[in-house]
Amino acid sequence: MVGIYVRVSTDEQAHNGFSIRAQIEKLSCYCRLKEWSIFDIYADEGKSGKNINERSELIRLICDIKSKKVDNILVYKIDRLTRSTKDLIELVELFNKYNCAFNSFTESIDTNSSTGRMFIKIIGIFAEFERENIAERVRMGLERKVREGYSIASRNVSYGYKRGPIKNSLIIHQYEAYIVKKIFNLYLDNYSFADISRYLNKYSVKTKNGGKWNSKNVKLILTNSNYIGKVRYGINKKNYFESDGKHEPIISKELYDKVLNKIDRQYLNHNIYCCCGNKLTIKKTDYYSFVKKRRIKYFKFICLKCNTSISFKLFDKKMTIANKWWKGFNHKEKIDFLGKNKIIVSKVDKVVNIKI
Repeated sequence: MVGIYVRVSTDEQAHNGFSIRAQIEKLSCYCRLKEWSIFDIYADEGKSGKNINERSELIRLICDIKSKKVDNILVYKIDRLTRSTKDLIELVELFNKYNCAFNSFTESIDTNSSTGRMFIKIIGIFAEFERENIAERVRMGLERKVREGYSIASRNVSYGYKRGPIKNSLIIHQYEAYIVKKIFNLYLDNYSFADISRYLNKYSVKTKNGGKWNSKNVKLILTNSNYIGKVRYGINKKNYFESDGKHEPIISKELYDKVLNKIDRQYLNHNIYCCCGNKLTIKKTDYYSFVKKRRIKYFKFICLKCNTSISFKLFDKKMTIANKWWKGFNHKEKIDFLGKNKIIVSKVDKVVNIKI
């Protein structure tokens, strides 16, 4: 029984390019000429050939192969199956394990022979090379647009802006721009990220996606250089850079710098001590996120003497929830961090215990 697998990379190709329907018609005719019985057709529309896990139909095909429902696979081209040499080799080994033949319509490949198996790996190398070339060209194109001052936001543009009549251009959304200015002013009035989010939710102000505000949303607004007329490329990546944008700024650079300095000062000019009496050191670290599939960078406090540590995010969360006055903390009071059980904060004559 033959399983026909077809794929296109983008929704645009699915409708305008060599479509799913065209692939199915040709492969179905090929099966009739070969007198092969078709078990099912597996179609992934708008899916990249870079990996397997995000393609539900390919995963369903693999399950049917393991269940012995399919013993022959037909694709239009090898790169429809995958553009990764590693994945291709693993798939071919899987097919061999379950005695499943593999055929490509345009390349005339049959994995029942050793020559066919060798040839498929050679073609896979060129398919991966083509994918990497395409990715490099796209990356260069995006970098060029940013350097020219255009936004490359693929989904939503920054809060406070909307798409202009010219492609990749931004124009100010008056109501959202007012909210952006309000957020910056509230932060300078000693409102914390959490306080600002509660304030916005109280008055039913929605985010760009129509949801509720949280500390993360607020921090992204306050650290977004789009609002001073900049455009960004490679956020949270090594090749990050900013360029002067063609859009109108919402806030002044002086106001933006004040906010950034205050955010930095919240931790960098700290006076936080471990229970051993040693002043905590700030350390930059990272870890690999299997969910986001990239390395996540973050800062934490660490005691070099007894190796006690706490992340900035957790510290700020606990302090903000437990103490309303944390938003006005002037970084001159002494904070004693005691192991992983509690923090003792000396605020004038007041001592507060915070459980972590």
